[in-house]
Amino acid sequence: MKNLHYNWLTEGTFDFEYKKYVLLAYLQHINSEFTNNRLHPHLPELRKHLNTCTEIKSTKNQIKTSLPKNLTGINLRELKLEYEETHQDDPYMEDLNYILDFAMPRFSKYIVEGTERFNEVEENVKISPVGIVPLRLQEGYLLFLHTWQPLVSIFQYQLALFNQMRERYLKTWFLETVRIGIGHSVSQVKVDLTRKNKSLPNPATYIVESKYEYPLHETLVPVAEKLILKEITIA
Repeated sequence: MKNLHYNWLTEGTFDFEYKKYVLLAYLQHINSEFTNNRLHPHLPELRKHLNTCTEIKSTKNQIKTSLPKNLTGINLRELKLEYEETHQDDPYMEDLNYILDFAMPRFSKYIVEGTERFNEVEENVKISPVGIVPLRLQEGYLLFLHTWQPLVSIFQYQLALFNQMRERYLKTWFLETVRIGIGHSVSQVKVDLTRKNKSLPNPATYIVESKYEYPLHETLVPVAEKLILKEITIA
């Protein structure tokens, strides 16, 4: 299973063993992707799944806390009243508890693993400006230098508003891959881009280099987006 729908908890057969099977199939796919350093979109999706589970459990606990309880006695040592729950979960809610208790630590485990891999990639990536850095960094180009080939993959970027996590982020889109070499350096690539796109006469342009060969779209681009966002924030 490659994707886990955001409403996986409620769609289809509502049964602990079935949901367990669905979740484990998804996590098996995640494990394979992470092993090959393909981190996105899986890492943010895992965070969304965990946040959803946390919100459901929190809401359920709030509802349960608000229900009436029976007074059973007084704790004289701690000077507080003791109550007994009068509400018992029905089979549906019990299954929901089992599913949440099974899913949440497993989501957390893979989030930790994915974050560690992301940070490791970040340590092996170097970003350098091409030419003079303009005052305006909110939009420009990212030039990804291929590890073992004289090629550069060109992405345009633009600082966007807020994502679902209420964070600023970069929008990036792929333009083309070009060959570099004698007579056609990275600096010349920037010149060519400026000629093609008159709306960016002096674009912020960065070359992205990696020690190791990582997947471009699934890993290097998200890492570069984070590093450039940090650069924009500091500037």
